[in-house]
Amino acid sequence: MNGFIYPLFNSLINFLYYTNLVELFKFIGRFYAILSLKKDEKVSVDIIRSCSTIAIDIYQIFKWGLLVFFWLSENNSLTSKLIIYYLIYSNLFVYFYYHTWGSKYKQRNDREALKKNFLNYLMAIAFYLFSYAYLYKFHYNDMILIDSKLLDISVLDSINAIYLSISTAFTLTFGGFQPLTQEVRVVFLSELINTFLFFTIIVSNSIPSNFTQKEDNELQK
Repeated sequence: MNGFIYPLFNSLINFLYYTNLVELFKFIGRFYAILSLKKDEKVSVDIIRSCSTIAIDIYQIFKWGLLVFFWLSENNSLTSKLIIYYLIYSNLFVYFYYHTWGSKYKQRNDREALKKNFLNYLMAIAFYLFSYAYLYKFHYNDMILIDSKLLDISVLDSINAIYLSISTAFTLTFGGFQPLTQEVRVVFLSELINTFLFFTIIVSNSIPSNFTQKEDNELQK
């Protein structure tokens, strides 16, 4: 028996899975793979996986493109703010679901897959760091006090926004910046939690589980 807390939480995770935008990209990729097959051909796992991988790469370009567009256009609308928050959430959920919670599909464990996962980790971490920098610069600029004695600036520019984001994420000293409102303090805290969860996922996946070790031992016999 699993009680009632786990089934409820699992149902929530499944719901969030289907509301994740990257899954729409992967669905379109799989749908395209099926349409491109000839009548006598069958859909193989390799074809589906290949199309899903391409779809994920397209999604990566899409979300980075949105962030760059919002940044260069200096968009500070509520819509852009909500979109970036959603992309930050989606960024974390993907790694939580596939690398911690566990998906129903078997994950590749070959050298190429490991290198690709490492690259995706770096891109995911960079994305949320730049996303928070964007939020600080264009949405919370007036809620952050800048000490002109320590920093020769009057408003938060791009370089200092990135510096503030990295400093917050890795709990470095960000002297010269001070949150003025409860809202921006919560944003600072959310970035710190985001970092903690990301590195928890990375560490947990770098340590082989007893179950994996048992499977490997059985295969070697």
